[in-house]
Amino acid sequence: MNDPTGLSGTKLGQGFYYLILGILALAIGLLCVEPLLKMAFSWELDSLTIRQKWHPPENRAHQSRIRLITIDAKTQADPVYRGLMNDGFSRRAAGYAIRFLNRTQPQAVILDISFNGGDHQDDLAGDQFLATSIQPGKPVISQLIFTKEGQSAQKESALPIATQAALARHTVQVSGLAQFPALQHLYRYNSMVPPYNALLHSGMQFYSATIGTFMTDLSGRLDDTQQSIRRWAPFSSYGKSIHPTLPIGIASHGAKQFSLSPTGRLSWGRQSIQLGAEGSPLIKWYGHGVRPDQPVYPEFSFSDVVLSEIRLECNENPNQPICKTPGLPKRPLIDPSRFHNQFTLIGFTTPDFDVHQTIYSPRYPGLFILANTLDNALHDDFVKPASPWLNLGLFLLMPALLSAFIFRFQSTLINLLVTATLSVGYFLVSLQAYYVWNVWIYAVYPILAMWACFSILYACRYNTEHKKRKQMRFAFGKYVSPAVLQIIEKQPEKITLGGERREMTFMFSDIRGFTTFSDHNEPEVVQTFLTQYFSTMNRIIMHQYQGSINKLIGDAIMAYWGFPLNDEDHAFLAVSAAMAMREAMLDWRKQSDKLPINIGIGINTGTAVIGNVGSEDFMDFTVIGDAVNVASRLEGVNKHYGTTIIISAATYEKVKDRIQARSLGWCELKGKGGQVEIFEPLGFYERPIST
Repeated sequence: MNDPTGLSGTKLGQGFYYLILGILALAIGLLCVEPLLKMAFSWELDSLTIRQKWHPPENRAHQSRIRLITIDAKTQADPVYRGLMNDGFSRRAAGYAIRFLNRTQPQAVILDISFNGGDHQDDLAGDQFLATSIQPGKPVISQLIFTKEGQSAQKESALPIATQAALARHTVQVSGLAQFPALQHLYRYNSMVPPYNALLHSGMQFYSATIGTFMTDLSGRLDDTQQSIRRWAPFSSYGKSIHPTLPIGIASHGAKQFSLSPTGRLSWGRQSIQLGAEGSPLIKWYGHGVRPDQPVYPEFSFSDVVLSEIRLECNENPNQPICKTPGLPKRPLIDPSRFHNQFTLIGFTTPDFDVHQTIYSPRYPGLFILANTLDNALHDDFVKPASPWLNLGLFLLMPALLSAFIFRFQSTLINLLVTATLSVGYFLVSLQAYYVWNVWIYAVYPILAMWACFSILYACRYNTEHKKRKQMRFAFGKYVSPAVLQIIEKQPEKITLGGERREMTFMFSDIRGFTTFSDHNEPEVVQTFLTQYFSTMNRIIMHQYQGSINKLIGDAIMAYWGFPLNDEDHAFLAVSAAMAMREAMLDWRKQSDKLPINIGIGINTGTAVIGNVGSEDFMDFTVIGDAVNVASRLEGVNKHYGTTIIISAATYEKVKDRIQARSLGWCELKGKGGQVEIFEPLGFYERPIST
């Protein structure tokens, strides 16, 4: 069966559209899933960076008990220090620093400095001085450097037996490490540069410092486009031996037995820390540590420490030759008690050595990285990624919540503001989760999902609304002129309850003898006749003369001009349409296949109220006013005067300069008190206006 409104098949059409959209989205996703995941994860890391950088810097002096002795620009520029230490850092200088720290009881002295050279000894006296500076019971910790290639690197089997035996004292046993194959693969080395023999056989402890951190996601599949250090590994393997990295070795106080659970909980003795499900924790940054006015940890210049120790030794034994050095301070520059029970790190902070790219700077001193990771390990304070189930739940919840708003509100502006507000609000919640609970909740994925949801829903809504507009234009266009339809499309608020008072022109048209005709013919014949008749009349009223048909009542037509178009020519258009209808009926009567009919038309101009009346559930668009009733009465008066068209005096006054008409005198209309003057339009003084 034909459906002139075009409403049938709507659900089928929408279903087909969504099916095609889903197939295209799936195809694009399969082709682009890895690049999209890489890009989205990179943005996710960037969002974590924002949270970390926005976090106010913390002064960790009291919480962490970490102190930094920095080989800095001051050390390099100090002429007294440079004269004593042969223009730079030496093992003898390190020995003086350790002797100074041993004057108190430090928790540990950590040298972020490598003493590597295999069997090649450049400064035996300096090695011996440094080795004798290490006192039993006062831990001094340095680095083991592992490599995969290099001229000075040696494989385990090539090392001297004594060196292998000394290195074995610094290995550990880790149960459960096999559960993290990616970690083992990234940090498995086949060669090393061993420390100097004098130090390797001293009381110095050695832990792995080979990178100790890495730049991308542990899986190696999701890239961090900034290549910033974000994580570190707890262990390195060399041959068949496992060595803890510096933070683990320091935090565990030299423990030899570790256990790593499938969830990433690393345990030794009665202590444990959470490394995360990947076994490589995310570093929590306590601050940038590169601004002198905002140190995260108390910092002391290495040259001041060395010169302070020399001054103290000279006070104890002033006959040493070194005590005669010009410019030597007359009193210690630093009080050793400031390092009591502290983890004291010694390393470089100059911009030309041991620098790495972090979220704060592309040339961030490695000493600050070690301080942050050690602080994390000491307090089990790594960044804790949220549960995958929580991230998945938020990824699904936020678009669902947004969808509820979008379906509730039709305004694009409101929904756009809601989407933006939810996005900003969600990101602020993720900031709060990081600041308060140290939890990394994914922010980019849910926010992208919300905007994708917004875009898809509005694309679907646009498609649906476009179809509805086409259907409305097709259906509603049967009742109003194209100009009126365009106004209503642009101003849909007019289709609301209530009315508007304005001056308009009204027309009533009726077929003479239609009742008798319909009584003597089959309904199908009557229907066919009316279809032909109304097609002719409606085309004249709506398309030629911009009128609107309010009702079709049996064989009668009620039309009006002057709404919603505020056209001052509404009276002239109505009369012109009536005369065109009269001419059309003359042509109709000349056609042998058409029934000979006569019509009557009444036209009146006046003020009326037009709009929707009814209830919220059902409305009827109608016109109310005496001017409407007068037009209806004038249509019936045609029978008494033998005319086809009668217009009121009010209408005639508006068209008399362009329409020829004769007065039919005065007549009394039913329901009207008094008489009214009426006119019959005859023709135009000039060519009628038409569209």
